[in-house]
Amino acid sequence: MKKILLFMSVFCTIYYSNAQAITVNTTQFTVPQLVENILFGSQSTSGSGVISNITWSTGTNFGSTNGIGYFSNTNSNLPLDSGVLLVTGNAMSSAGPNNNVQSNGNWPGDAQLFNYIDGLGIDPGLNIHNDATIIEFDFIPLINNMSFDFVFASEEYGTFQCDFSDAFAFFINDITAGTPVENIAMLPNSNTPISVVTIRNSAYNSGCPSINPQYFDNYYLLPEGISPNQAPINFNGQTVVLTAESDVTPNHTYHIKLVIADRNDSALDSGVFINAGSFYLGQELRGMYGTGFENFKDFTIQNGGALCSQETRRINLGVMPITGATYEWYRNNVLIADATTYFYDVTEAGNYSVKMKFANNAEISDAFIVEYYQTMNIENPTDLVSGNLIFDLTQNSATILNGQDPANYEIVYFLTLIDAQNQSNPIANINSYNGFNAQQIFVSIEEMNGFGCREIKTFMLYQTLSSDSFTNFNVIHHPNPIHNVLNLSSQKTIDSIKIMNLLGQELHSEIINQNEVQIDLSHFSSGTYLIKVTSDDASKTIKVVKN
Repeated sequence: MKKILLFMSVFCTIYYSNAQAITVNTTQFTVPQLVENILFGSQSTSGSGVISNITWSTGTNFGSTNGIGYFSNTNSNLPLDSGVLLVTGNAMSSAGPNNNVQSNGNWPGDAQLFNYIDGLGIDPGLNIHNDATIIEFDFIPLINNMSFDFVFASEEYGTFQCDFSDAFAFFINDITAGTPVENIAMLPNSNTPISVVTIRNSAYNSGCPSINPQYFDNYYLLPEGISPNQAPINFNGQTVVLTAESDVTPNHTYHIKLVIADRNDSALDSGVFINAGSFYLGQELRGMYGTGFENFKDFTIQNGGALCSQETRRINLGVMPITGATYEWYRNNVLIADATTYFYDVTEAGNYSVKMKFANNAEISDAFIVEYYQTMNIENPTDLVSGNLIFDLTQNSATILNGQDPANYEIVYFLTLIDAQNQSNPIANINSYNGFNAQQIFVSIEEMNGFGCREIKTFMLYQTLSSDSFTNFNVIHHPNPIHNVLNLSSQKTIDSIKIMNLLGQELHSEIINQNEVQIDLSHFSSGTYLIKVTSDDASKTIKVVKN
């Protein structure tokens, strides 16, 4: 036999406090759930083609132990938080500390893996593989690259790392194009498969030289390595996090086979830890617009991802539109008209869902919740009037707060909407601002004890002319907003009108000489306009909205 099981006397004479070990569970998830919900993370799939034809084989298929499980971890010595575990023995024996030898299992190997390793000629002593643990499935990638992260671990590290190596591979092929099978579990930038004899450090066995030691991580035996009581896993050694990756063709169907097996016998097991969520199809829900919520799925008050009043947030399904796919977005189970691309701009609360459908009847779907924070208890500012065009903008601070404590709010004034949104270039001299007639001012209000939300409001600055008489010259106007025609009436004769934009630029003037008049605005574009009405020695400027 290849291996003699050794116990180091140091285990019996030196004691260390145990570090946190990984948790392994073989019943929490079925194998299809491990593939769909763990390997592919939060990406929700359904239908008959995105992830399909999931099969598996391990010791339980032959009346032996289960080599497939789910692991979770908080120990930094294993740089993976959770994922799927494939072992050539009992997955439940893989949790640390490394205080006993794993030599479980007694079931057949895998012919494809044996023929692949044997054909490479890297293991002349290879006679047979045993205890093969396998997961296989088909999937359709939606972007042009696929990858996943993993760590390889083995009981062979140390005493047996010079000559013996259990084997594993991640075989993939394009079914649609009929391409040959290839192994993507390789050393970076090479065609060398990953194993104990291709990644090892002579510090833990001087009988053979180091090979690619930069990819070896931790050794959990004394005196050379870390105390076995500090080991998160019950294996002698492990690699660093490695990445299996491949270029793929979007919308093609691929087959992948994850397989690991013992070499020549059933002793000294090995395992591969595959990181949860590291398989990526290319359609994960993400909240964008640089808000800091890119990795949120739900946007709720409880998780701090809710939206502020007046806020719009773009939700992406993936990072790009997928050729040949159609998109449907729903709010409260009602289809949203014209929402037919890979993103949707949310403007109101609700229970949302999205479906991406393919010609082969495959479908990807996901759902998310959107909540809004409560609107601040503030009032709208009013337009300000000054004869000398010097304005005290803080008059509107009191109007906005309406008796609330100013210490609870931050109120800042701006000349443009973009500046208000970006909180840049605030107006400095707000107590004596030198403005111009019909100037628009923007004000942002943030509740300091709230959720970091801001509201932006606007008001106008007007000049009071000495000839203006607001009390003696009353102009009635309707409707407002208007569609085409504005009706003006006054007890005094209306001599003339001028129509201006919000910058005070004159767009139209007209002689009236009547008490009542209809002004045709049908040829004006939608927006806000100023109408200056003049009568004898008095004038009045009114603001109207054209739809």
